[in-house]
Amino acid sequence: MRLPLSLLAVQILLPLFAFSGNGKTPKSEETENTAVKRDTSSAVVIYDAEAKFIPSSEYDVAFYTDMIDSLVQLDTVPVALINQLNVYRNLTKRKRSELLYVVDSIFESPKVPKPVVNAVNIYLNALERELAAPTGFYAHVPLDGSPYPANAFYKDWNTNVPFPERNNLADFDSVLTLRLTNPELDCGFEVPFKGILTSHFGWRWGRNHNGTDINLNVWDPVKAAFPGVVRVARFYKGYGRVVVIRHYNGTETLYAHLHRFKVKAGDEVDAGDVIALGGSSGHSTGSHLHFEIRFQGVPINPATVINFGKGTLKQEVIRLERDGSFLAVVPDRENEAPLVYEVQKGDYLYKIAREQGTTIEDIRTANNLRRNEPLRVGQKLRVGT
Repeated sequence: MRLPLSLLAVQILLPLFAFSGNGKTPKSEETENTAVKRDTSSAVVIYDAEAKFIPSSEYDVAFYTDMIDSLVQLDTVPVALINQLNVYRNLTKRKRSELLYVVDSIFESPKVPKPVVNAVNIYLNALERELAAPTGFYAHVPLDGSPYPANAFYKDWNTNVPFPERNNLADFDSVLTLRLTNPELDCGFEVPFKGILTSHFGWRWGRNHNGTDINLNVWDPVKAAFPGVVRVARFYKGYGRVVVIRHYNGTETLYAHLHRFKVKAGDEVDAGDVIALGGSSGHSTGSHLHFEIRFQGVPINPATVINFGKGTLKQEVIRLERDGSFLAVVPDRENEAPLVYEVQKGDYLYKIAREQGTTIEDIRTANNLRRNEPLRVGQKLRVGT
C-alpha cells in the first residue's frame, strides 16, 4: 500500500509548487529556492520564512480555494503562500485513513522539496489534536477497558435478560448525538429483513408496542442491523426466542419470535450476518419479526431511524432527546431525512407508507387527505422525519 501512495504523494504535491506567479512576483528564482531554517517550540522545521499561514481543522477545500483565488489577483502574487495553501488544500481532501500513509510517503521520498515538507509539517502540527481524537461513533462513546461494546453506558453485561437496567431519564437532560455507522471501520448497516410492516411502534392493545413488526415466513433469514456483540440469545417469556445485540455506539437491537438461533451470547457479528431464522415463538399470532432499537434499555421508534421500505438508514447520525418514558430522534438539520415525498407515476398510499416506514393514516393526517382521494404525479406529501 505504501508504494502506490508514495507515488500518489509525489505526483500530487510536487506540481503544487510549480506555480510561478505569472511574472508578477519580484522575487528571483534564486531567492525562492534559498532555504531559511529555524526551529519552533513545537519542533516544526520552517524552511520558508514567508509562509506563515497556520491551517485549522475548520478550513475546508472551498476555503483554501477561495483564498488562493483571491491571492492570485494581487499585484504582487505571494507565491510561497499560495504554494503552501495548495498543499493544505490537497491534504484536506484526503480521508483520515489515507492521510497518514500519504504523509509518511512524503517524508520518505527524497524528491519532495523542502517547502513541501515544511507545509506538511505545519499542517500536521496544527491538526495534531484532531488527528489523535476518536472518530465516528467512538467520538461520542466514553472509552473504558472493557471487552464489551460501549460498556461505559451500562452497569453490567447480562446474558439472561433482554433489557439492561433502564436508564433514569430524569437525569437525561440534554441531547445525545450518536453515529450509527462508521465507513472508516467498515461498520455498516443492513435491514434485518425486508418485508411488509405489519405493526408499528406506539400504543397498541392498551400498552406500548416498543418495536416494529415485519412480516416474514418461518425459516426466513434474520440479519444483524449493525456490527456488535451478541448479549442475549435465548428463549424469554413473551418474546420467544430472542437475540439482543449491543453495538459500538451504545445502542442495542432486539430480534424476537425467532424459530432458530444462528448465534450465541458473546459472538461478534457484522451488519448483514444471519443471526437467526424467522418464526412465531413466544406470544405471537403468526410468523413475523419483532424488531426493537434501545439505548440504555429505553425504546426508540425504529421507523425514525430506518426506512424499512428501501432498506436504508434515514440518517447516519441521530440525536436522541428525552420524550416522556422514551427517547425520541430529534431533527438534525445537517443529517435529517427529507420530510417531503414527491409522488411518482404508479405510486399509491400503501406503497408510499411502506417505503417511507410510516402508515397510511399518518400520511392522510399530515397532509389532510380525504379517504380514497387520488394522488397526482408530482404531488408533495409530508411523510415525517
